[in-house]
Amino acid sequence: MRRQEMAQTAVQAGRHAGVSMPPAGVYDLDVVHTVVGFMARHMLSKVRGQFTDFTGTIAVGDTPEDSRVRVEVKTESITTHNEKRDQHLMSDDFLEIEKHPLLTFTSTGVRRTGAASFELDGDLTIKDITRPVTLSGEFLGWGPNLEGKPMFAASATTTIDREDWDMTWNMAVETGGFLVGKKVELEIELEAHQVS
Repeated sequence: MRRQEMAQTAVQAGRHAGVSMPPAGVYDLDVVHTVVGFMARHMLSKVRGQFTDFTGTIAVGDTPEDSRVRVEVKTESITTHNEKRDQHLMSDDFLEIEKHPLLTFTSTGVRRTGAASFELDGDLTIKDITRPVTLSGEFLGWGPNLEGKPMFAASATTTIDREDWDMTWNMAVETGGFLVGKKVELEIELEAHQVS
């Protein structure tokens, strides 16, 4: 039975620019195998963190350009593995999680930039402020999951200026410059499984 499902899946898949693409349909992010991460400068070092509570749906179209993405992230799930720093990031100086429990991303367009690379345009909403962003991504492949249903993997990154979303807190340091960098790199590693 599983071989038959896999064969049917293979028939439904398409090829674009020589790359085998997953069958059209709706896919949900697998939270166990997806990382919604970020990196920012703290004095001289880089601090990495992630959000651990999120949901996301990807509607895969007949072509990559017809695909759509929607992600919701609970801001209280932020972690940098340092409780004091995490509490500060949740406070009014940054995410204001009591007033703004969610941050969202809704795609507005997809463009192929290579055989397996793409750019994903979308609206990023943080603290009820919505601004356009563009993520540079790579399609990592697809295949059947353990139940024989289609799944795929991809990665994407972008850099934002946190002050564009009213996160302006900072502190000057004696050696010059500021405690926290303005630029934040967003890093997504995702796995998604077809649900319909």
